[in-house]
Amino acid sequence: MKVCPRCYTRFPDGERFCLHDSAVLVEEDDIARLGTSIGNYRLDRILGRGGMGTVYAGEHVYIKKGVAVKVLHAQFAKYQEAIHRFLREARAATSINHANIVDVTDFGILADGPVYFVMEYLEGKSLEDLIEKEGAVELHRALNVANQIALALEAAHAVGVIHRDLKPDNIMLLKKPGRRDLVRMAPDQTWITEREESYDFVKVLDFGIAKVMIQDELMAETVQGAVFGTPEYMSPEAARGEDVDHRADVYSLGVILFDMLCGRPPFEAPQSSEVLSMHIHQQPPSPREFAPHREITQMAEDLILKAMQKDPGKRYQNMSEFRRDLANAYGSISYRRHGGAAGITPRGEEARAPKKRLTEELDEWITSDSSGMSPEQARMIALVETADKAFTPSSMSPQEAEKLANALDRALDDDE
Repeated sequence: MKVCPRCYTRFPDGERFCLHDSAVLVEEDDIARLGTSIGNYRLDRILGRGGMGTVYAGEHVYIKKGVAVKVLHAQFAKYQEAIHRFLREARAATSINHANIVDVTDFGILADGPVYFVMEYLEGKSLEDLIEKEGAVELHRALNVANQIALALEAAHAVGVIHRDLKPDNIMLLKKPGRRDLVRMAPDQTWITEREESYDFVKVLDFGIAKVMIQDELMAETVQGAVFGTPEYMSPEAARGEDVDHRADVYSLGVILFDMLCGRPPFEAPQSSEVLSMHIHQQPPSPREFAPHREITQMAEDLILKAMQKDPGKRYQNMSEFRRDLANAYGSISYRRHGGAAGITPRGEEARAPKKRLTEELDEWITSDSSGMSPEQARMIALVETADKAFTPSSMSPQEAEKLANALDRALDDDE
């Protein structure tokens, strides 16, 4: 029997969702762990259940800090070497130490065999939930999410860690207050600048699990169902059962971006084997033709199709290349730092004019001084004169005064 973790109604094994509240059904064993402790962590409620394990919201019993605890399913308990390799892989994943990768703080093996690991507790929703409930994602929002995923993968690849199981279920979105300027095309074809209200901060989950389980040569059904969840995001080489490198993550990210912009992944079929065959043999459809009612720029389409090349050598060879083209894929809404709209000046590092540092100006003043003063005396006078120039009010036009006032207003707004 399956159990709803919210209302505790029981359903036959064939059901996946609760008919009352749409929660993902779990096993009796998952429910039995509620209220118990694993190591120093008490398990309070079930957050979700996937092919690999069940995730609980819990709390450190001593310091009362909220955590998320993932317990791998008991069916993996007999693969002890796989578990030990998973723990070694988990150590490698924690060494990445990137803001867009979930922080794994603890892990171990239970007395009855299954492995567990402890993560930071995240208040947010998965990308899978977002697409399932709201449909396709707006272009600039999707590109922002993809950019952060690419940043996380770039950091992982730099230390030799490949995700191998990238999919919307493994992408958590945390809502954060807006911090950037958006440039939006108005109905009259003019460009207006506005501050974003909020944005998605990305956390990538579950690094390295697929590699460990595949190497233990589990049954095909177990690998397909437990490691990957669904095959819709697998690279062709992974679908063929070949060894993969970091370019498999490039392919999966291309599929995820397609899914976000179109509301569906490029390849779907009733049987998983059919989907795998499509990844191996069929060219992906044009996103712009697949979803003609959505805003998808030509550059966004080119980005997806290059990332999804069957031959890894024809894809982007690293996430830096992917992100370079992603920055040029925006449409009617862009971040001001890209400066793509006519008449809009970009902001950020690329918009800063080079200027001398204060110490360089002082050293130049001292070098050109012929008064015979000691360097210490000259440096003191130079500092005073430079400060005096900086704080002496100069005459300015009414237009310049208005610009200064507006700049001060924006600075005060940013501080709030």
